[in-house]
Amino acid sequence: MPICKVSGQKFEISDLEQNLRMKLNASEPDKLPKYIFQELNAFWWHFALYKRKCDATGNGIISVFSENCPYPVWKREYWLENASPPFAEYNMNQLFFNQVWDLFQKCPIPHNIGAGNENCDYADDWWYSKNCYLCHSGLNCENVYYSYRALRLRDCQYCVFSFDSELCVDLINCFNCYSVDYALNCRQCNNGHFLFDCQNCSDCILCWNLRNKKYCIENQQMTKDQYEVERQKYDFSSLKVYRLAKEKFSQLIKNKAWWKNISVEKCENCTGDYLENAKNCHNCFMMQENEDCVNFMRGLYNKDNVDCTSNLSSELCYYTCMAQDKCYDIRFCYNVITCKYLEYCASCFKCENCFACCGLVNRQYCILNKQYEKNEYLNLKEKIIDAIKKNGEYRKFFPGHFAPNPYEESLSGIHWTLTVEGQKAFGFRVKISAEQKISEYLLPKEIPDSSKNADENICKKIFWDDLEKRPFQITKRDLEFAKKNNIPLQNSFYIRRLKENFDWMFFTGELRETKCFETGQKIMTSLPPELDGRILSEESYLKKIYE
Repeated sequence: MPICKVSGQKFEISDLEQNLRMKLNASEPDKLPKYIFQELNAFWWHFALYKRKCDATGNGIISVFSENCPYPVWKREYWLENASPPFAEYNMNQLFFNQVWDLFQKCPIPHNIGAGNENCDYADDWWYSKNCYLCHSGLNCENVYYSYRALRLRDCQYCVFSFDSELCVDLINCFNCYSVDYALNCRQCNNGHFLFDCQNCSDCILCWNLRNKKYCIENQQMTKDQYEVERQKYDFSSLKVYRLAKEKFSQLIKNKAWWKNISVEKCENCTGDYLENAKNCHNCFMMQENEDCVNFMRGLYNKDNVDCTSNLSSELCYYTCMAQDKCYDIRFCYNVITCKYLEYCASCFKCENCFACCGLVNRQYCILNKQYEKNEYLNLKEKIIDAIKKNGEYRKFFPGHFAPNPYEESLSGIHWTLTVEGQKAFGFRVKISAEQKISEYLLPKEIPDSSKNADENICKKIFWDDLEKRPFQITKRDLEFAKKNNIPLQNSFYIRRLKENFDWMFFTGELRETKCFETGQKIMTSLPPELDGRILSEESYLKKIYE
């Protein structure tokens, strides 16, 4: 039984994990998966977009990396056509990571990631989408604003971890919804407002745990006429009304709703949480359509992955973050796209058989970006691996200073906050001071309470979010969307609202043990202790909901 070198805690390895590690020739882990998640996700930039210049052309770009990025940053399209980074000879007498870092910081990297987009310049990790703005981590979306982890959404705003929905705002872990405002863990709902764990419901307000219901307010059944009368009392175009409803909704679902201990839907032989359509996945979180994966967080359409985060449509990956768009046999890498047989590589596209490379496009048989003949490459790679095994560097991930983003702007910075001293202790870069408010910026209190009372003049003004220390603006599309959907105008920098919604996706990197309130049996959950007393095992939950 291995012992975590971080916590000193013993932990078990399942048969599935042992078999998968043998298949990938992966070593036994020396730390708990949550610490692996934290290490890897520190290299996955999140929720940051900057106006800056391309270091190659001098032209203005919108990038996930600020001017303080230690790597040269090129506009992605220019990088794809002109990538020709420097190279180096490997020196067997020097430490591996020192040599790699000396080279990497000279290698241009693309200003963001994604492909197949139209009019989505203000987005990152965004794929095959159209007309989207200030969005992060999505696929096949259209006319989506201010959203995160969105798949196949249309005309939506402020949605996180939501799928196949249209004309919605503030969805959190929802599926197949239409015209819904503020919902958590819902499916197939229409024309609803402030819903929790409801399925196939329509015309409901402030409801929880409902199935196949219509015309309900606070779980009370009404006739259509009664509902229409009561519905008029809720003017959700008012920010004050919307905020009061959020506060009431939060209390209702914490004190009255039943929570299933884990969210695992249509899965076979899986453990973890927030899983959908998966098979043989152990200790996995926030994933859809994966098979044979272990210790994996945030993935879609993957197979045979262990100790990984944020992979997309990739196979045979080990200790890697962001192996995307059909990667194969990737180890100790981050941000590689459509690549095969890579180790210790970063920001590479359509490359094969490369070792310790950065910023390459459509290359093969390279070490430290230098091209070799096939046999020469294989022999040198083997010698290097033998050497770095002896000094203990092999099978370790990149040190923190390799990350192109500050820790605070990573996914780890959201899930596992660290003090400035803690960030520096792990070798991560610390974010440079935020923007400063200027006199022309207005306060959010000057935004009309109701979107009904706003006109296009509001779009000419710039407001200041004092908590996020960032300015924000209400676009013409924001105004039209708010009026059409009878919701208030935004009142803060978009990241703050996304983070507030994301906070409902409870996650620490592991499950904790608690008791089913109904039976007292021990169960595992991601839900926080404050919800103990409302948490049920799946069996008890189903009885409660359908009784």
